[in-house]
Amino acid sequence: MKRYLKPSQRNKSRKNLTPEARKTWFGNFYENGRVYSFSLKTTNKRIAEEWFAKMQAQRFAPETPVAEKISIKEAADKFLAEIENIRRRNHRTVKLYNLTFSLLIRHFGETAEIAALTQQTCADFVAKIFANYSAYTAKHRLTTYRSFWNWSADRYNLPGKNPFKGIIVQKPKFTPRKFWTVEECEKIIAAAEGDETKCFFALMAFAGLRKEEARHLRFENIADGYISLVGKGSKFAKIPISSRLKEHLNRYITLKGRTSSNTGPLLPTLSKLYRIREWHIERAVALAGLPGGDSHFHRFRHSFASNLLRMGRSIKAVQMLMRHENVTLTLNIYGHLLPSDLEQAAEL
Repeated sequence: MKRYLKPSQRNKSRKNLTPEARKTWFGNFYENGRVYSFSLKTTNKRIAEEWFAKMQAQRFAPETPVAEKISIKEAADKFLAEIENIRRRNHRTVKLYNLTFSLLIRHFGETAEIAALTQQTCADFVAKIFANYSAYTAKHRLTTYRSFWNWSADRYNLPGKNPFKGIIVQKPKFTPRKFWTVEECEKIIAAAEGDETKCFFALMAFAGLRKEEARHLRFENIADGYISLVGKGSKFAKIPISSRLKEHLNRYITLKGRTSSNTGPLLPTLSKLYRIREWHIERAVALAGLPGGDSHFHRFRHSFASNLLRMGRSIKAVQMLMRHENVTLTLNIYGHLLPSDLEQAAEL
């Protein structure tokens, strides 16, 4: 808490300053265990004392701030501008924020004032969000709306409590992820166009790398049978290279006429692309003769974890290879089995 102290002439004894500078009064306040000072830009003691009296009055009898009238759209535009320009979020995050606020503005109207929002109207709006979107997406948007209202309340002196706070929502349920078997992964890799794409798919399918981790991998990251990288959340990881992945890497390096002592990007062409489109994998899946409809790069990562569990690997080992925070997350997402696996497990 900020506590104001009596003003002082802090430069009074400094001989190297002009007489006027030595007589300048400074305001002082105490906050977080430190004393701060700033110039009141006056040499008049009476004005300095009036400043101190005013600060003391505001402390013991603060004025009630007047709420500014601003529409939801205006506030949202300024909030989004801060997200993009000051907080420096990437283009994909900004795009998601824009979609989130377009739903809010469409529901309440462009001219509706943000101060007029009530918990009941917000609860009705959130109920529609949960009815039309997955629980995970809806909960994420509710969190964004809460942050937006807190930001607006601080900037525009909005009265009352956050209307988005206290709304009871259902907990997102984990749904089993679709995956490809090891044989299906091999078919997709074989059907992929280009040696780089084949290697790119193999890194995700047989090491569980995320898309961006795989395409930005460098030769320096591969040494002594391990892949070393800084992954999601800036966490360092050291992943062992399986014999299956080693075959794919050796084949790729040989075809490209390189050696393990090379430096630079492992996949130079893919690493330069601004974005890799999903049609790369959709086409490979079609050429492999497998059903489409849910073909995306991250499905290789789902397949890596699911196939390890199907082969009887310990859940703790899979969690460490997937770099999850806890075993529960690994079990909830990847603890599904094929009917054939259940039939084998039932045999005594």
